[in-house]
Amino acid sequence: MKKSNKIEELYQWLTVNKIQFNVIDEEVVEIPGFGKAFYQNTERSSYNSIFRKDRDGELIFNSMEEPSVLLNEGIQYIVFKFGDNFYYYDLEKEFALNILKYVGQREPLTHKFEFVNLGVHTPFELLNGSFMPDQWIKKAKYLGHTAIGICDRNTMAACFTLQKECGYAGLNPIFGYSLTVDCGTEKIGGKVYVQSQKGYRHLLRIQKAIMVDNLEDKTISLGELLKRGEGNVFVFDKYSSTFIAENPDIVDDLFEAFDDVLYQVDLSEYKAERIDIRVLEATKYYFDNLYYDEYAPRPVLISDCYYLDKDDAKNKIILNKVAEGAAHEQSDDQYFKDADEHYAIFEQLFSDKWDIETLFKECCDNALIIADNALARMDVTRNYMPKYDMTPEEVAKYHTVHNMFNELLEEGLQKLAPKDKIEQYRKQMEYEKYIIESTDNVDYLLVQYDTCNWARRNNILVGCGRGSAAGSLLLYLLGITLIDPIKYNLIFERFLLPERAGLYSADTTIIGQDITATDYIELCLENGKTIKVDKDAEFMVNREGEEAPIRVYADELQEGDDILFDNKDLIFTINEL
Repeated sequence: MKKSNKIEELYQWLTVNKIQFNVIDEEVVEIPGFGKAFYQNTERSSYNSIFRKDRDGELIFNSMEEPSVLLNEGIQYIVFKFGDNFYYYDLEKEFALNILKYVGQREPLTHKFEFVNLGVHTPFELLNGSFMPDQWIKKAKYLGHTAIGICDRNTMAACFTLQKECGYAGLNPIFGYSLTVDCGTEKIGGKVYVQSQKGYRHLLRIQKAIMVDNLEDKTISLGELLKRGEGNVFVFDKYSSTFIAENPDIVDDLFEAFDDVLYQVDLSEYKAERIDIRVLEATKYYFDNLYYDEYAPRPVLISDCYYLDKDDAKNKIILNKVAEGAAHEQSDDQYFKDADEHYAIFEQLFSDKWDIETLFKECCDNALIIADNALARMDVTRNYMPKYDMTPEEVAKYHTVHNMFNELLEEGLQKLAPKDKIEQYRKQMEYEKYIIESTDNVDYLLVQYDTCNWARRNNILVGCGRGSAAGSLLLYLLGITLIDPIKYNLIFERFLLPERAGLYSADTTIIGQDITATDYIELCLENGKTIKVDKDAEFMVNREGEEAPIRVYADELQEGDDILFDNKDLIFTINEL
């Protein structure tokens, strides 16, 4: 009987999280689209730890049932309670603490409205938002959404991560930004949502205006904002309805500047009655006085979300207290709701005189329009690091930036490496140099070299090293850091991990400058450029009829061979041959 009562907690958890399930017996549930799960009661008096040691002394999950027996019975998961949450362990994988949410099939929605969440506040809005973009995206995907939008206040830091994670999940990322606009006599809140590449560039300027030009009060003037409207949508915040009615000229200017102007409908409930009253009065004023005005902004459903689920509300309170010693605008209702949950709030607050279904659909549709037109993306194919500008003296001495880089490193090697260990240092230098060259970071290191050495020449204090940079021998040889990483066994990969930079160990083409050339082979590349390489240079090629790349000498190349150039060769070597 005790066992049955405890598993009721699991049933309740699944129900609250709207996960479909079937009870198989007192210990097993089946989650459609996920699989069978064995319930492990971790509150038993005989159960004292999630982990135990196996015969070899290794820590393993402390399963109450033999995993192989469970797998033979078609049970792939063990679910258990840890703290306030339920987690699952996939028996076919290494142990991981996976929270039992967003799995299997969700309970179907009652109201079939398409909806996109544009109100996500991520941890990049420091000490206010929570959960990284990939977790928000996981829930959006689970709810069947096609897009997701962030609106962190005064920061665009989450945009790149959002774009990357949405790319993995197949969702459309929407870049949003919450801000305060100084209209002279009054300050109003709003959001900007990017639609085009021009709009994205404008948002970068908005960010600069707030966080660089006006850092003291972190606002943007109306005049500056109006310059940055093209390619963007502006959304008045939920408190702005009276301002909209009293300032038609400003509203007209915003309509003229932006692709569209909307009014945020957010009916989240707060713990403080004064905030609830303010929200409800502002919303009521909008629908009573502006909704039927053809010149007023249309409503859009954007609920500011600071945590994923209702039971995560404590996150914001804790973060706020860390930041300021007190929580502000406390609410258990600022989570990622589905369309049914939003619709229930509309039903509760709007009277019978309103066609709630039509009204709700319009609010959802306007969010979808923003999402559908959000085409802006960060260009991740280019290196935006500024190029190093050589002085006339450097041009006369080194001729090219790449030559300068190589010669400075050689000078540093001869000056700083112990004479009895020169080959060890050279080997590490060449290894690091290959990675820096292959990732197109030569100019970056030269900019740092120029900055640090200029500062030291002008008696400006420069640190001996910072963080992972101290692990790079190249930085030491260039005088950027003053710590010998080989002497202190520091690790270069903490500075730049090859795999993280997209470099993996593989056979590559060898056309390096260390080949002593006698007889040349001329190669005509796809871009029309002709290069000369030694006949003994080795090439990895894809050749028709071969299942895998093959290695051939230059004089064995055939017309149609697809040469697999090394990334360093594409950036430097080919251009220098």
